[in-house]
Amino acid sequence: MDAQDFTDVIQVCTDGSSLSEKGITTAVELAKTMGLPLLGVTVVKGDAPENGLEGEPQDVRDRLQTIAEEAEASGVPYKLVAEHADSPHEGILRVALRYDARFIVMASRGLSSLGSLFLGSETQKTLAEADRPVLVIR
Repeated sequence: MDAQDFTDVIQVCTDGSSLSEKGITTAVELAKTMGLPLLGVTVVKGDAPENGLEGEPQDVRDRLQTIAEEAEASGVPYKLVAEHADSPHEGILRVALRYDARFIVMASRGLSSLGSLFLGSETQKTLAEADRPVLVIR
């Protein structure tokens, strides 16, 4: 299934952290409620393997497997993407454009001494450059 066959999705991003699991749960619930498919994304630095997801390192496949398990348990159609990019926000935005994501769901820790006031830098960059809504889970 390529991007032309899988569009108008809710895109959820994961870095494998427990906080991103909270974002996954929220995205799956939204996808089910809205009747939209889910696009699970993790961004990986370096070149993509020739054999797709099967050639990705185990930790990358594990991150995406969490999305697959939650989507399957809720009966939500899904697709998984390991996007290779120089930075997470670039990969996230490129995938959103390619799959015409209705919106992007991502988690943010808040990385400052005033953590509740500031978002992580990749989240800030995604929000600043996105051409579609971004739902930030904290």
